[in-house]
Amino acid sequence: MKISPMSAHDLGDLSRLCEQELTLDRSAGTIPRIVTRRPYLGLVAARDSAMAGACIGSVAEGDDGTARGFIDLLVVDRAEQRRGIARQLTAEMERALAGRGCGQVTLAGNGPYYAWPGVDIHYTAAVCFAEDSGYQRHGCEVNMDVDVLQAPLVTDADETRLAAEGIQVRRAGAADDGPLQESLSSTWQASWVAEIAAILGSSDAGLYVAVQGDRYVGFCGYGLNRIHETGPVGTHPDLRRLGIGAVLIKRCLAEQRSRGVVSAELVWAGPLSYFARTVRATIGRAFWLYTKDLAATSGAPDWRDRIGLI
Repeated sequence: MKISPMSAHDLGDLSRLCEQELTLDRSAGTIPRIVTRRPYLGLVAARDSAMAGACIGSVAEGDDGTARGFIDLLVVDRAEQRRGIARQLTAEMERALAGRGCGQVTLAGNGPYYAWPGVDIHYTAAVCFAEDSGYQRHGCEVNMDVDVLQAPLVTDADETRLAAEGIQVRRAGAADDGPLQESLSSTWQASWVAEIAAILGSSDAGLYVAVQGDRYVGFCGYGLNRIHETGPVGTHPDLRRLGIGAVLIKRCLAEQRSRGVVSAELVWAGPLSYFARTVRATIGRAFWLYTKDLAATSGAPDWRDRIGLI
């Protein structure tokens, strides 16, 4: 078994491996292209020139200026599993990220280009591997599903009501880019603004905005990474409860429907009750978030260990 740096020529084989192994994902073969749209670190494990597994990582700068490492993708051919390949790839990736100044490595989505918010709880082998490898669980995120053929997506009356209050909802275009980022940066976190800018710059995605005068007071995008995915969505805190967000979400979902999407997925969804009420969304996939302190010699004991159950 040989582990070597990934090259662009490996992406085709990796795409096929993802299609084979990531059975819970729609369009799993697109994942390598998604997570390599930013600067990345890639490793390939090969046996007799055939890809047995791969790992892709990335680095993000935190608000405090510290480097934070991410493992964005780890996949091993089922015929090669339980031979230590994932462990070798992960250890090598952790060393590479540490060399880039990362004190921690996170198994969670590194926006704007990510495959999942975290580790899907139904990928049992991945969850077990993360916990056995010293990663500490620290949160949970969920995606919600929307049947766009059944969801109530008509917005005419609500848009007329908002227009009477000086709020226009429309599809954003290239001319909105600079003013939109400037307007949103004072209210929204930088990662969201980056996602919105990425959506606006993609011909495969769509973005709707709410505008009041010369300021942008709401947004909803879709297709940032995959066409069936919806988000991010937000409304200015001063103008919530006017129904702006509902109109924006419905306009996105209606456009996704017109492009052939039957079931849309609201990513990093919340508040859950809002989406359930507004577009009849139901809880779909759930993801645990994990972090590992690379400087720690051992992880904190789990409660099951402390009471002697395992």
